[in-house]
Amino acid sequence: KELMVNGDKVMEGAIHEALIRDKRLSAQLIRVSVNSGIVRLHGTVQSFRRALAAMELAASWPGVRDVVNGLLVVPAGNLTDTEVAEKVRAALASTEDVVQDTITVSVEAGVATLQGSVGDAWQYGIADDVARSAGGVRDVRNLLVANLTDLVNDDETAHEIQNAVSRVCGHSTETVQAAVNGSTVVLSGTVATLPQREAVRNAVRRFGFLDVQNNIQVVPQQGEVD
Repeated sequence: KELMVNGDKVMEGAIHEALIRDKRLSAQLIRVSVNSGIVRLHGTVQSFRRALAAMELAASWPGVRDVVNGLLVVPAGNLTDTEVAEKVRAALASTEDVVQDTITVSVEAGVATLQGSVGDAWQYGIADDVARSAGGVRDVRNLLVANLTDLVNDDETAHEIQNAVSRVCGHSTETVQAAVNGSTVVLSGTVATLPQREAVRNAVRRFGFLDVQNNIQVVPQQGEVD
């Protein structure tokens, strides 16, 4: 137990130093705590992009089992809700993958609400990502409706996802399973590292699902750092 505690402290210090060295995060007020390989991030960052960067950096550290995001997005400056809404609209308008004319944007207390319709699940996800990257946005409520009539047979899609998972893991794998139901895919099973778990999720997102439920467990292989 003492060795585990010492390992957590070493990991905690190393991740904290890495956050300080990262140019995107050095000025952010981020605190790190580690317990049994589970990293918790606390404090404030100026954007969702910085929060995501902090989580990805922590997740990439050897021995990390999971990352709990307790970061609060506090945008720089003092933008009004009207100004934030204009930034979101401008960001959507500059994105070729989304038809901005079918989307309405409203902002309250820095939380942007997207309403309207998009052509498919891929555009749904792109609109969400673009809105989160706009200056002044604290959070996003995505109420868009996507046209899902072009989704193919669930079994065929699950088979294609399984092939994508095998490519991500670098070999044929039966340790990760994908179940598809319309616009939702549920991932289950095990992988050896947290970055591998996130890589599988990112690969599946490219299929354009509205909802990816990632229930994959991280189980380090024998000889991996705990």
